[in-house]
Amino acid sequence: MAGIMEEEPDDDKDKGELKYQESKQFNSEWFICSAYDNTTSRRVTFEIYGLDTQDMFLKTWDYAGFDNLFRFNAELMNPNRKEGRFHYIIERLSIVTVNKKRELKLMPEPTDEVPELPVYETNRKIPTGRMDLKERQRLREQMDMLDIRRAENIAKKRQATRQRVLQHIMQLKEEDKRKKAEQDQKIEEERLLRYKLKEEQEKKQREEEARLEQMKKLRRRAVESREESTEERDEEEYRRLRARWRVKDAEKAQILADLQARKAKEREETMQEEQRLKENLEQVAARREAAHEARAIRVHKKEAAKIKAILEVKLERERMAKLGKERNKAYLRTLHAERQPLFKAQLARTQERILAAEAEQEAYVNYKERRALPKKVKTKGTSARSRSKEAPAVAALKPGKKSGRPKSKGGEGTETEGGTDGEKPDHKPPKGAIDSEKILDAVEAKMRKKMAEEREREKKNEQRQAKIEAKKHAWMDKENTHNAQVREEYRQSVTLKQQAEAERRLVMRQAAQEKQEAADRKAAERLRLEKVREQSILKKEMARMAALTA
Repeated sequence: MAGIMEEEPDDDKDKGELKYQESKQFNSEWFICSAYDNTTSRRVTFEIYGLDTQDMFLKTWDYAGFDNLFRFNAELMNPNRKEGRFHYIIERLSIVTVNKKRELKLMPEPTDEVPELPVYETNRKIPTGRMDLKERQRLREQMDMLDIRRAENIAKKRQATRQRVLQHIMQLKEEDKRKKAEQDQKIEEERLLRYKLKEEQEKKQREEEARLEQMKKLRRRAVESREESTEERDEEEYRRLRARWRVKDAEKAQILADLQARKAKEREETMQEEQRLKENLEQVAARREAAHEARAIRVHKKEAAKIKAILEVKLERERMAKLGKERNKAYLRTLHAERQPLFKAQLARTQERILAAEAEQEAYVNYKERRALPKKVKTKGTSARSRSKEAPAVAALKPGKKSGRPKSKGGEGTETEGGTDGEKPDHKPPKGAIDSEKILDAVEAKMRKKMAEEREREKKNEQRQAKIEAKKHAWMDKENTHNAQVREEYRQSVTLKQQAEAERRLVMRQAAQEKQEAADRKAAERLRLEKVREQSILKKEMARMAALTA
């Protein structure tokens, strides 16, 4: 099968990554069946390893051959179902003996042995905690003994297998010796039987030759006596026969001349018919070619007219779209010019409202500060000791407490109000003020950005339309080429059909001609047989006359 490579085990060769494993029993021995996938060399390798004899077999497919195994399997046709494919192959693997050599083969049907998934040990008791030296020594000896016992068991099984194989070979040798002895005995018996038959045949042959020789002598004497008596009659008979033969030969010559003339006439008619048919075919081909050319011209004209109409519609649509864009831009400019004074007035009113709100808020804050009481400072107790540094300041405030409040009302309040009322409008700008120039710049930048986007979209649209036109022209060229190819194929198919019909007519004509020739040969053979019959009748009549006269 194509795509299969059978190889011997080779540890140096990269089989690829292990993808799947199952266990299966071959000839009462358990084997581990592994599936490897090498994506570099694009190969799938199946390896089976005997747990008792340690025999290893390989079977490899390339990707194409491996997919070919499942081309009629609807479930496993998908290459992604790898585990199902591997299980399908392992079910059909079998170890067979070919020319005294064990090989791994793929059977058409699943074998009697059913593969099983390997059972891994999951509940192994792992020693935990600290171990002393004796415990480690005991575990190490047990592990060494496991390897020794395994090697001994493998050696015993190999020895038993070797003994069975040697015993089987000795049985085969004895059976071969017995068969050879029986064969030699049969050959010797057949040889003796042939000798006896040959001697009997030679004896019968000698007797038959003697009898035939005696009969020849008697026949020779009778022939000589009869030849002498029939020579004269033969002369007369030959003379009469020659006369009849001359008449028959003349008739036969006339028949042959008629046949030749008829064949020459038929041949001439056949040539004329072929010439007329050839001329007719040439005329039909010329008319067909002219019709195809006229149709191609009409189709080309229609396509050109259609393309022209489409291009005109497209140009008109592009012009209308551009005109609409220009109208929109003009309308936007008009709206911008009309709305700008309104925006400026609205911004001025907004600024006035903001300034009024800020002035009201500031007046309210000043009013609250003027009416607020000073904070009372504690001068006694433990907290007063920690604030000893603040005591002179407090003492300075106490004498002026009563007289300080009116002063703060008049002097401080006036100063604060004067500072707030006089300095803020002249030097400090109001909070949240809106600059109309910045707003106009932002609107203009936004409009410029939109116009740049529009120009970019128009540029991309032009590029898109150019690509569409190029693809359209390419499609039209491809369609024209395809139509020309279809017309040429149709023309060739019609020509082939006509040639086949002409060949069929020629074959039928030749068959009819051969049939006529066979009939002519049959008539000539009938004439010859009649002539021979007449000669035989004449001989019998001569013999009867001779017998009567004797």
